[in-house]
Amino acid sequence: MIRRVLIFILFTLCLASLGAQESDLERFFQDESLESLIDKALQLHITAKVLLPNEQTVWNSQSKKVTIPGRSVAVRLVGDNIRIDVVFTPYQEENGNLLLVAQGQVWFSEAANAKTKYLTTIQSIPVSWGEKVSFFPLGFSQEFANTPTFNIQLEVEIFPYRDLLRAPVE
Repeated sequence: MIRRVLIFILFTLCLASLGAQESDLERFFQDESLESLIDKALQLHITAKVLLPNEQTVWNSQSKKVTIPGRSVAVRLVGDNIRIDVVFTPYQEENGNLLLVAQGQVWFSEAANAKTKYLTTIQSIPVSWGEKVSFFPLGFSQEFANTPTFNIQLEVEIFPYRDLLRAPVE
């Protein structure tokens, strides 16, 4: 008899729990916070290029990353004797202005057994929607000014994520 009463109570609690979970889930999807998050979301279009001294592109890679203002997006490029880590963090002011903070770290060596060099840079760049921003993680060193060498360039564009959801599919 006690066993039947316990089973009945557990069964009743399970049904009540399922009903509570369903109403919580319904409230979550009816809540405007999800819509608000989508409205704030940004999409970064990132293009990485390796250019010869004559500006001819010898390597190109594109990616799209979704984030929200204040949350960073990381990019890593790895070669035989070089590793580049770049972190892009977009910020949006209440008036709609955008600021892109780009932080780069580069480890490279000129030969396989040579000492590894480390460079770091950080830049804050005011940008507009869809404006292409070029970031050169290796910079423009005076050491390489007279020597023909390749250049690494990252281009970043920021778009409102909501606008891309409404865009026609190509």
